[in-house]
Amino acid sequence: MESMNELVDMIAQNPGQFGDKLAWICNRCPQPESLLAGSPRVTRSHLNAVLAVARFLAKSPDSSSSDNRAKSVILEFLRAIPSSFNASFWPQSFNTESAISSFYTDFLGHVSKSAQLSPDFSTEIAGFTGEVVIASVGNNAGEESGISRAFLLALSKNFPPILPSDADKLITCLFDQFAITLPASPREQISVNSGTSSSQSSPLSVNHQHQQPNNNEGTSSSPVSNDAENNVSSSSGSKANGGSGMWRSGVDQFGSVNFDGGGGGGGGVGDLSRQQVASFEEESVESLEKQEIAFKLIAHILDKVQIDQKLLDQVRFVAKKQLQSLSAFLKLRKRDWNEQGPLLKARVNAKLSVYQSAARMKIKSLLSLDLDGKTSKRLVLETLALLIDAAEACLLSVWRKLRVCEELFSSLLSGIAQIAVTRGGQPLRVLLIRLKPLVLTACAQADAWGSSQGTMFESVMKTSCEIIESGWTKDRPPVDTFIMGLATSIRERYDYEEQVEKEKQAVPVVQLNIIRLLADLNVAVNKSEAVDMILPLFIESLEEGDASAPSLLRLRLLDAVSRLASLGFEKSYRETVVLMTRSYLSKLSSVGSAESKTLAPEATTERVETLPAGFLLIASGLKSIKLRSDYRHRLLSLCSDVGLAAESKSGRSGADFLGPLLPAVGEICSDFDPTVDVEPSVLKLFRNLWFYIALFGLAPPIQKIQPPAKSVSTTLNSVGSMGTIALQAVGGPYMWNTQWSSAVQRIAQGTPPLVVSSVKWLEDELELNALHNPASRQGSGNEKAAVSQRAALSAALGGRVDVPAMSTISGVKATYLLAVAFLEIIRFSSNGGILNGATDLTVSRSAFSCAFEYLKTPNLLPAVIHCLTAMVHRAFETAVLWLEDRRSETGNEAEIRESTLFAHACFLIRSMSHREEHIRDIAVNLLTQLRDRFPQVLWNSSCLDSLVFSVHNETTSSVVNDPATLVNVRSLYQKIVREWIIISLSYAPCTSQGLLQEKLCKANTWQRAQPTADVVSLLSEIRIGTGKNDCWTGIQTANIPAVMTAAAAASGASLKLAEGVNLEVLSTAIVSATVKCNHAGEIAGMRRLYNSIGGFQMGSGPTGFGLGSGLQRLISGAFSQPPETEDDSFNEMLLNKFVRLLQQFVNIAEKGGEVDKSQFRETCSQATALLLSNMGSDLKSNVEGFSQLLRLLCWCPAYISTPDAMETGVFIWTWLVSAAPQLGSVVLAELVDAWLWTIDTKRGLFASEVRYSGPAAKLRPHLAPGEPEVLPKVDPVEQIMAHRLWLGFFIDRFEVVRHNSVEQLLLLGRMLQGTSKLPWNFSRHPAATGTFFTLMLLGLKFCTCQCQGNLQNFKTGLQLLENRIYRASLGWFAYEPEWFDTNYMNFAQSEAQSVSVFVHYILNERGDTLQSDSKGRGCENGNGVVDANNQFHPVWGHMENYAVGREKRKQLLLMLCQHEADRLEVWAQPTNTRESTSSRPKISSEKWIEYARTAFAVDPRIAFSFASRFPANTSLKAEITQLVQSHILDIRTIPEALPYFVTPKAVDENSALLQQLPHWAACSITQALEFLTPAYKGHPRVMAYVLRVLESYPPERVTFFMPQLVQALRYDEGRLVEGYLLRAAQRSDIFSHILIWHIQGETCIPESSKDAGSAKNSSFQALLPIVRERIINGFSPKALDLFRREFDFFDKVTSISGVLFPLPKEERRAGIRRELEKIEIEGEELYLPTAPNKLVRGIQVDSGIPLQSAAKVPIMITFNVVDRFGDPNDVKPQACIFKVGDDCRQDVLALQVISLLRDIFEAVGLNLYLFPYGVLPTGPERGIIEVVPNTRSRSQMGETTDGGLYEIFQQDYGPVGTQSFESAREHFIISSAGYAVASLLLQPKDRHNGNLLFDNVGRLVHIDFGFILETSPGGNMRFESAHFKLSHEMTQLLDPSGVMKSETWNLFVRLCVKGYLAARRHTDGIINTVLLMLDSGLPCFSRGDPIGNLRKRLHPEMSDREAAHFMIRVCTDAYNKWTTAGYDLIQYLQQGIEK
Repeated sequence: MESMNELVDMIAQNPGQFGDKLAWICNRCPQPESLLAGSPRVTRSHLNAVLAVARFLAKSPDSSSSDNRAKSVILEFLRAIPSSFNASFWPQSFNTESAISSFYTDFLGHVSKSAQLSPDFSTEIAGFTGEVVIASVGNNAGEESGISRAFLLALSKNFPPILPSDADKLITCLFDQFAITLPASPREQISVNSGTSSSQSSPLSVNHQHQQPNNNEGTSSSPVSNDAENNVSSSSGSKANGGSGMWRSGVDQFGSVNFDGGGGGGGGVGDLSRQQVASFEEESVESLEKQEIAFKLIAHILDKVQIDQKLLDQVRFVAKKQLQSLSAFLKLRKRDWNEQGPLLKARVNAKLSVYQSAARMKIKSLLSLDLDGKTSKRLVLETLALLIDAAEACLLSVWRKLRVCEELFSSLLSGIAQIAVTRGGQPLRVLLIRLKPLVLTACAQADAWGSSQGTMFESVMKTSCEIIESGWTKDRPPVDTFIMGLATSIRERYDYEEQVEKEKQAVPVVQLNIIRLLADLNVAVNKSEAVDMILPLFIESLEEGDASAPSLLRLRLLDAVSRLASLGFEKSYRETVVLMTRSYLSKLSSVGSAESKTLAPEATTERVETLPAGFLLIASGLKSIKLRSDYRHRLLSLCSDVGLAAESKSGRSGADFLGPLLPAVGEICSDFDPTVDVEPSVLKLFRNLWFYIALFGLAPPIQKIQPPAKSVSTTLNSVGSMGTIALQAVGGPYMWNTQWSSAVQRIAQGTPPLVVSSVKWLEDELELNALHNPASRQGSGNEKAAVSQRAALSAALGGRVDVPAMSTISGVKATYLLAVAFLEIIRFSSNGGILNGATDLTVSRSAFSCAFEYLKTPNLLPAVIHCLTAMVHRAFETAVLWLEDRRSETGNEAEIRESTLFAHACFLIRSMSHREEHIRDIAVNLLTQLRDRFPQVLWNSSCLDSLVFSVHNETTSSVVNDPATLVNVRSLYQKIVREWIIISLSYAPCTSQGLLQEKLCKANTWQRAQPTADVVSLLSEIRIGTGKNDCWTGIQTANIPAVMTAAAAASGASLKLAEGVNLEVLSTAIVSATVKCNHAGEIAGMRRLYNSIGGFQMGSGPTGFGLGSGLQRLISGAFSQPPETEDDSFNEMLLNKFVRLLQQFVNIAEKGGEVDKSQFRETCSQATALLLSNMGSDLKSNVEGFSQLLRLLCWCPAYISTPDAMETGVFIWTWLVSAAPQLGSVVLAELVDAWLWTIDTKRGLFASEVRYSGPAAKLRPHLAPGEPEVLPKVDPVEQIMAHRLWLGFFIDRFEVVRHNSVEQLLLLGRMLQGTSKLPWNFSRHPAATGTFFTLMLLGLKFCTCQCQGNLQNFKTGLQLLENRIYRASLGWFAYEPEWFDTNYMNFAQSEAQSVSVFVHYILNERGDTLQSDSKGRGCENGNGVVDANNQFHPVWGHMENYAVGREKRKQLLLMLCQHEADRLEVWAQPTNTRESTSSRPKISSEKWIEYARTAFAVDPRIAFSFASRFPANTSLKAEITQLVQSHILDIRTIPEALPYFVTPKAVDENSALLQQLPHWAACSITQALEFLTPAYKGHPRVMAYVLRVLESYPPERVTFFMPQLVQALRYDEGRLVEGYLLRAAQRSDIFSHILIWHIQGETCIPESSKDAGSAKNSSFQALLPIVRERIINGFSPKALDLFRREFDFFDKVTSISGVLFPLPKEERRAGIRRELEKIEIEGEELYLPTAPNKLVRGIQVDSGIPLQSAAKVPIMITFNVVDRFGDPNDVKPQACIFKVGDDCRQDVLALQVISLLRDIFEAVGLNLYLFPYGVLPTGPERGIIEVVPNTRSRSQMGETTDGGLYEIFQQDYGPVGTQSFESAREHFIISSAGYAVASLLLQPKDRHNGNLLFDNVGRLVHIDFGFILETSPGGNMRFESAHFKLSHEMTQLLDPSGVMKSETWNLFVRLCVKGYLAARRHTDGIINTVLLMLDSGLPCFSRGDPIGNLRKRLHPEMSDREAAHFMIRVCTDAYNKWTTAGYDLIQYLQQGIEK
């Protein structure tokens, strides 16, 4: 129901917006047709919905069409209430009357309130009310009367509107149903209305003619009531002051009560009581409850409508009869009743409740009387008599302690006051006469000294106040008489001897309570005349009367006069204060005298309690500034007098006399501003006060470490050494009342510095000596006291000044300095050091302004200077402790703490400009300490203002025409400012730059040249960046690359320009400040223009602007406000514009469009300027618009998710939080929401889908396991970079708010909680490495806040978060290590640095954590983080030892992060020859095993990734193998686990682990190929797994490895591979065609082979045609047709070579043309076999060229092709070479490896060029080779151009240095590096210039791979010893320096190293591709160990840095090697190939 209520409240605030929600609730209500059914029944949800609708109507003041449905629902339910009186109506949960009554009460309450809000609805309700209520009254006697009674009970609390006609019927019905006695005869009627003749007949005869007589209850009560009336005042005979006689005369005067009845005869009082008891007991409690309800309902009716006069007379009669019987009922004693115990109490409660309802009904019945009528006056007087009589009866009753009796008494008096106030005149005068005895009686019964005199006394008090306030202006004399009558009763004498002992005690009680009553009356009335009337009597009694001697009466009078004085009337105040001061001083005179031992206890109470409380009360009550000032002076003078008098009493302590006065002094000083000019007399009084506070030990202890408590006597007679007291006052424990201690703290805030005179204020001891006891200065006692005071002073100063050093300081001076120390230290310990004064915490309110005042006095003794300096430092320490103790405060307390800190810092900054050097030094020292302890001051705007600008404001006033001092001050300021800015930049460069820009804007706004020039000079030398910087050392926040990129964005600089370059703070700050000023000026100018022309016409404004805003104002309740201002209109116009523009940017981004960077930045900047321009205004309009704009400014960069957009975001966010710090929490909240949204939408850093994972996705399924994914359209790196910038801003903000804003810290905690939640949801892209670990670093930094106190209350949550951070950090290593290169400058270096910072942080944090763990283990166990019994952790689960396990995980994470940092460092600086890991200790095999176990326990994938990082570590691999075998069932989803249990050994042993393979996840194709090698012997389970893997991938993906699959047929004893090939061939035509071509290429002419494998090869050769035939037989007719056309076409083209062979060379080209013309293209599905995605559209018949060859004639033919998936009209040429007589299979293998390398380079983002042209064997020694387009060989280039490559490039691309030449050189470098890596692996030989091609942009392409791996020309003589060709002419292009020192050479080597490192990552995939071709018979496998040597060249045993060094050596070795030049010379000489 609570949620439903919240929803309803929200709907009521804006019903138009949430109309659908209201309709939904209405639909949940019972429908009208169901309510009108015969036996309706409702559910609990029905009732809840009805209550909700009623609540809505009660809270929605405006009626609209949306409310009509709700009103109809309520009306229908109201009409159906009679049906609810059946139990079947209610749901089962409403099975009690209380539950039903609660529903009725809530429902009727809402209905009544809604009727008050809407008159129309009230009329509609009134039409149903009478019928419903009458039905409920009629049902009250049925079997189910409980429900109707519950309804009536609810009605009695909330009665809805009713029609007058229904009201008459209802009252009649109530009289009838509840058996209420009505007047049965005209005589009774006359007794009610004796002066009227309009109602002479009995209403019973009219309205109840057919009714039976009333029941016995009604008829029997009448005579008893009449009997009671005759004795109504029988108990009033013993009232004080003749009250009873006066009361009787009052009844006679009222003359309206005629008591009939015959019960007062001879039976006596006893008989009468018994009759009354019998009569009362005949009434049942149930009937009484019914009467109560009836009377309440009638009172409600009378309150709402006017009823028939006759009926009204009956109501009055019934009420009168009830009130007449009240007195008799209350006079009965308990023993008179037959019933006793709970039954009697229930009856009394019920009866008194009836009387209370009757009284209310009686009062309501008088409201319709004519004010001037005689009858009405008589009725009023009669009613007053009845009510007062009843009130007195309550007061004297034995039941007066009952709550119901107290309520009855209160209601009676309330009615009396209401009548008197309303009527006035005679009733008021008569009432005042009658009220006095009532008041006296109440005073006689009330408790004299209790905190509360009881409800009845309070009621009397309240009624008296109301009557006096009313009569004060209407009829003053009776009021004065009444007050004086009460006042004089205090002094009335009583003859105590003639009264019994009991009554003697009553007299003081009456007096005491009358005194209190009079004081309360005066306070409530608050009239000076009343005070002047009473106060003289009180003072006279105190001075001369009974109260002049100590007594309770005197104490009560002193309390009363102090209360009167506190009202602030000057005359009474002065008289009272003089009296109280004289009384207090008189108590001192008796100290030590003989008579003091016989003092009454009241005398001590007066001195210790009453007078001090009175002084405090006056201090609290005075409001007048004049009187408070006077009272302050009087109190301080009193304290001075008391101190001197008490101190002079033979050395006794004066604390007992001075202490009680301190609370009053503290209160009167609470508003005193000590910074204003103080009169010397007042200052001396303050000095005296603190002197005695120090002397008497009244100040709270100020030492940090308090000694053990000692019992100290606090009595007046305690005699002890003053030194002992002083020492204990310093160290504690406190000896006196704790209230005195608090008072001293309050006094300290309002005490000015105790510098009485600016000259020699401490040298003149005359005044100080006058404060001291003259007797104590005699003899050696003075020196003893002085030594003690010096010791106390030394202790107070924290030991900074030794006691011997104070020998020149006298005793009184020491006491005075001790007082100063107490004062200044207490200022800071009490509230942090903020003085009284203005409400805002400004610099002037810093208590340092007082502390520093003492240092300004010249010519002080050195010892005094040391003491004062020490005092300032102790005060500073106290302030620091106060601030640190409140680190975890939130809300307003946190704001006060921060404001206090900033006020102190600003004062210290300003003090640096003081003329005195020692003051400047102290200020700098303290400021430096404050800055280091509380870094938040670095980014406070006011502190920075003071620092940057105050030197010009302060020095002119404080340094008077002293050029040298001015120079020193400026130099000091510049030094401090520089340190300040550098430190702030090192922690939070974004916010710091934002603030600096704001200050530059401010300086520009002020147009003050000098400040601006100085600020510029200060900033000119400061730079920040990722390079070397002398500004700061160590791992600061500014060393985090993400923070630096964010800082560049915040400065306004471009990210691409700022990467890796030191950023000049000055230049960027000036530019950005100018931009901000310009935008602010644009907004201001537009605003002025708009206002000057009176705004724009609404019709020409934006759509919906005119009418919509009017409706909005109407809806928002602004109708009664002034018209909309022009500013509001201007703001609304611009808000609409900016919101629309920003939404357009978001729409463009969501549709995949590109957002214009400059336009987006300008729009955001203008919108920010608009937002900030309204921050200073008090306008409350357009709040929703500004909120929406702020939200869009925070969210748009997240939506767009590009680095450019995020740069703009960081810029404007920094602008917002710098210019308006109050927006910090709002901005951060929106950004956290946006961040969490990117997690939910999986963007950027949280793009956890595989397709965003970079290399892992791009290399699927060839080199990485998993289904191939469609790559995303959006570059994931762009979004990651955006997150990186964003994260830098978050870290910056964390550093700013970590010390001072728990609210913003909790927002960041929410962000980190959502970020680190399960499951692991981060991107696996390697480009996210640095960003990821920077985020983890933020998480760990955040968790350290528990140690700093900010988040101590959240320690458990922080520990859990820390575990989640570590878990997430380890989760990064669950995936294989990858490389990635981007176009961002120094991106790799920043990635490495990010991880290094994380490593550095863990290294430093580990020690701290271990210490804190060892110290706080018990605490940790206690808070539930670790359950010591079960050893269960909420994150890590069951652990044998949680602490040990956590440390193991930290060590594992540290080691992995160090390795990752090393990897990234190598990638970032591949040519760096420095070994960074050499200094690290070697890891033992036991440690490796521990790491493996820990990793496997956290996540098995971490263990496999761990092993891939250290592939040569045998102990690691062995341990993981064992773990895999023991946890085989848990890791079946991890393909990386296969090599650990699928091994040749496991196959040989037929291991049971292989049974898990059917359930294993698919691996990569290259991994599967390894299992096809002979080493695995075709094991059926392994083969089944391999084939399942291959079949899980599309056949087109497997086609790449067709040569390997064909070779696998050699070992396919189970024909499983063959089966897969046949199935895949049926699935894909292209797969089948490529397979057939490869099968044909493997077929060879049978020769008698001598090798041992000839038999196996023969079987393989025999199998191939069979497989080919089976494939063809499996074709569908359509597939068969395509096969024949495709193969026939290219067979015809290939056969041309045979036709040309007999022809002469000069005729061969023409022959090619003739043969090509014969060939026709059949269909459009034909494609190039080397490139299936290229469809053949024609043959260029003139393109046929015969090529040179020793064998048959190869030909080159050009085809016209189109892309299969591209534009069909985009026809391109593609040349192919058709070879006959050459084996192309080795080229295929080489190009496979090159293609894999190209894919690897592209996947990791490396800019390396490889061109794996297509080659396909189509038959025995036949094949097709793609021609590399737009290329010519180096040999061909030499035939046409003289010179080397360097000259050729200049001829082709222009001079050196031109863009075209350098572009061609770059292309040459990236292609040369790519082929250098490929050449290193493949070892291609025969690299003459005919096999090197260059394309038209300068890229190098290698062709002809006839000699690779272990083979080389010349009978494998391996003349070409270099790993790749790098001839002299090539080095000329690569290295202009010629000595390997140029940038281009370094670029080439870096690319080579990176390419090699990327290739090594996939060592197994590359080797497996080659391995399966081992038995193919290719020449490259004919000698040596090609596979082993290939593995050696990849060096898996090397670390990445070692591998980089190896590749550098390879490049150096190949550089212009002589064997390369020699081979080119041989080829030139032998073949004529140009060199």
